Amino acid sequence: MGKFFNKLRQVMNIFLIMFLIAAVAAVFIYFLTDKRDTNFWVSIGFLAFAMLMETFTASGIAMRFNAGKNIPSSFAQFILSTIYFIFVIAASVWNANFAFTETKYLLIHIGMLAAFLLLMLFINMMTLRLSGADRKNQEKGRVNLATRASKVSDLLVDLRNSGKVESGSEILSSLEKLSDSLKYSDPTPASRSLENALDDAIENLAAEISSADPEKILRACTLAERALRDRNNAILNAK
Repeated sequence: MGKFFNKLRQVMNIFLIMFLIAAVAAVFIYFLTDKRDTNFWVSIGFLAFAMLMETFTASGIAMRFNAGKNIPSSFAQFILSTIYFIFVIAASVWNANFAFTETKYLLIHIGMLAAFLLLMLFINMMTLRLSGADRKNQEKGRVNLATRASKVSDLLVDLRNSGKVESGSEILSSLEKLSDSLKYSDPTPASRSLENALDDAIENLAAEISSADPEKILRACTLAERALRDRNNAILNAK
């Protein structure tokens, strides 16, 4: 509940900032002309719409940032809505000084609004496309992690059943810890070199378990844990 009110407070703060900017612009436009004709109300209407869009995109950035997510698409939407906001103010001031005809002025705003919405649609489509690719990569990464965890778990069972190590030994504990770490790691794939390094470390671990040398097994397990940690840190730093 506290998080919800924090987000609501952020949105309200952004809205108040944008409202203040829009109100100053509206007052400025109000005193620039004595006419309260159709063009004046068109200016006020589009100014209010631009303010709401600016609030919406700025809130999107704030929420994604707080959630620890990437914000390239949200930032692009914010820049686009800012440009549109500035255009509406500039067009309103220009109209107050040079008095466009009602039809021409309305067409200017409609044309800019259409361009703005088309660009926003394009950004959203690109975001959805990237999101779909991310989901596929995560699903692939999840399968790879599950396969690795299953392999380490099988090695653990085989080693325990072989009787070569005592129950509760450091080797068994390390293998169990590695298996759990693989299961609950971030499924987002890292670079190919880091993923390959992790696979090589697990293969090396399997080879050392076959040799039945406790010191070599522990060393191989430590190397596998380090490879997994390097992978997870690289994913975390990339976000």
